[in-house]
Amino acid sequence: MKNFDLRQKKVIDADTAEVIGYIQNMDIDFDSGTIQSVTVPKRGMLGIFGMGKSVTVPWERVLAMGSEYVIVKTRPDIK
Repeated sequence: MKNFDLRQKKVIDADTAEVIGYIQNMDIDFDSGTIQSVTVPKRGMLGIFGMGKSVTVPWERVLAMGSEYVIVKTRPDIK
């Protein structure tokens, strides 16, 4: 999957079932060739992106990817 393909998918928070936005940035470990985390600017009121607000999600919390959506868990499990 290409970088551009990931950026075209809506990111959904599994905890709230809300669309967060689209992937803006990816932290990639070039030595291992793996994605470490993704950053998504949060959507504000009326679907407009928030002013400088974003959420970074570790790759381990990416739960699923489909043709149009990426489902993530933005908060760690509380034990």
